[in-house]
Amino acid sequence: MSDRRRIRLSEDDAMERGVRCPNCGSYTSFTDIVATGRCRGAWRGDCATRLGLDLIVERPSQGRRGDEA
Repeated sequence: MSDRRRIRLSEDDAMERGVRCPNCGSYTSFTDIVATGRCRGAWRGDCATRLGLDLIVERPSQGRRGDEA
C-alpha cells in the first residue's frame, strides 16, 4: 500500500496558480499537478512525490444559486 497523507494548504502556501512541493520545495502549477500528478522536481529526477488536488464545493445555506426572488 502506498504512503499517503493529506496536507491542507493555506493562503500562505499557495502562489499564483500553483504551490511548492511539500517534499522538495519546487514550485509546481496546478495545471501540471492535474496533468501529470507530480511536482516539477520529479522531471529533474530529484523528487518522487506524487501530488493531487481535491476540489471542495460548498453550497450556501441560503439556497441554490438563481433561486433569489
